[in-house]
Amino acid sequence: MNAPAPDELLVVVASLDVSDERREQLLTTFAPRERERYQSFRHDEHRFRWGASRGLLREILGSVLGIGPAEVRFAYGAHGKPGISGSRLRFNLSHSAGLGLLVIGYVEVGADVELPRERRSDDIARRFFTPKEIERLFALDKPARDDAFFRLWTCKEAFLKCTGEGLSRSTRSYEIDLGPSGARLVWADGVDAARYSLFPLTVPEPYRGAVFAEGKGLSVRQESWPT
Repeated sequence: MNAPAPDELLVVVASLDVSDERREQLLTTFAPRERERYQSFRHDEHRFRWGASRGLLREILGSVLGIGPAEVRFAYGAHGKPGISGSRLRFNLSHSAGLGLLVIGYVEVGADVELPRERRSDDIARRFFTPKEIERLFALDKPARDDAFFRLWTCKEAFLKCTGEGLSRSTRSYEIDLGPSGARLVWADGVDAARYSLFPLTVPEPYRGAVFAEGKGLSVRQESWPT
């Protein structure tokens, strides 16, 4: 797989429900700590999907870097955000149920994918979204609002992963507009919102996904990884 161009984000979508043989192949690329983490999961489904996501991450990054999957070396930032030792490339991985979403670029990036489930989305929105986000959301009828909730949620999560702050930043400390004219970060405490780009994605149904990048003038190249 070709590396992204300087002004490009490479987005890769992959199924995590791989065969036993494929999963065993992926496990051979793991470092000792990854094997320990893999064995720590109590439930087979969680263990198998985590193993697939980590192994596919190594495969894809190795392909982009031109090295073997087992040769990929990870480094970690102040809030635990992973990077690649000795490379200018930045990446972020998200997975939900049986789908993985990876974004790679030369700027800070964040990705989120979600499988919509029955939940009290109206209550969650009132608790975690900004007043303007709530206002726009509740202007929709219930079916459209439920879908818009997950689309907005993936954007909110992708921003947290892009900055590397995770749960240390409140989801009410920044606002996103998914209006008809496009998606954008309206404002965010402590940062210049104009520096960021937001890309809601078309991913396999019924999933919803989005990526954020700290950069402007970027394009997205979306590909699937064989499993």
